[in-house]
Amino acid sequence: MRPNDDDTRRLVQSEPQIAVPVQGELVSPSAASPVIAAAGRPLVSQPAELAGMLLPTEGVTFASSPHPVIFVRPVVSFAVIAIALAVALAWQTHPIVRGHHQTVPLLTGYARMAVALAGGLLLLREVIATAMRLFHYVAYRVVTTNRRVFVVTGLFGRHVTPLGNTALAGATMSQGPLGRMLGYGDVVLGGGGAAIREMCDPVRLYREFEAVANGVEGDTWKMAIRQTQIP
Repeated sequence: MRPNDDDTRRLVQSEPQIAVPVQGELVSPSAASPVIAAAGRPLVSQPAELAGMLLPTEGVTFASSPHPVIFVRPVVSFAVIAIALAVALAWQTHPIVRGHHQTVPLLTGYARMAVALAGGLLLLREVIATAMRLFHYVAYRVVTTNRRVFVVTGLFGRHVTPLGNTALAGATMSQGPLGRMLGYGDVVLGGGGAAIREMCDPVRLYREFEAVANGVEGDTWKMAIRQTQIP
């Protein structure tokens, strides 16, 4: 028995249509994994660090990394110490000895060696600080989904820490005048949690924290998934 047109139309309309995010665009389910897009919150491509860790209806909505401003302090300190050391070692005096001008270094002997050693150690400290901040810059990210928030660290490996809803709900965001101009700031977690400092786009990051903590998904409100782990 051949089905009529009305039955065929009902079967087509009843088939669910699921949109999934791939590189910022919505594609059909045949082209990507089954992730349901959040209404009003565009999803972004899933980072490799979270591969296999997201729920079936969970998608990444935002990812933030440290701002390049973290390099300013050690670089400026290195430049200041290097200039001061060069001036101290190159400074010369010109006393008059027996009617003739003599050129004598300001620092001689053990004093010169001590200043050179101290300056070298200070320069080495700033180099190490710059290297540590470089590692932090390339190996630290805060990733938010429409359900949870993760802190992802590691360069060759990975360490993923989900943030608890209590810490997210009590989070605060702060920006100074320079931070507002350059687009960086700090987000301090609630419940005595740690501070996530000098992050790019802290306003958007804080908004994603509040959305996850309060179960907000686009224009709708859903009960947030409660987590027991509080950083």
